[in-house]
Amino acid sequence: MAVQTGENEQALRKILDMTRLISIVILVIHFYYYCYAAFQEWELSSTFSDRILGNIYRTGIFSNFVKSKLIALGFLVISLLEQKAGRMRN
Repeated sequence: MAVQTGENEQALRKILDMTRLISIVILVIHFYYYCYAAFQEWELSSTFSDRILGNIYRTGIFSNFVKSKLIALGFLVISLLEQKAGRMRN
């Protein structure tokens, strides 16, 4: 059985943080996409964000209201499973 070093634990922590960040970013983009009229009313939109939103629209992630939320939930589940597996190894 291999001994875990501090580098392995630090790398695992970074991966967990990244999967959580990805899920948060997906949720933020989801709310921006579906509440775009409100953001436009509050003058929180720009041509740059419109261009990015157009590119994201073409990917099909937001083709269904629930699809992007399920993707974000999937990333959160992955991070939880990784964290649980890390605890079991110790």
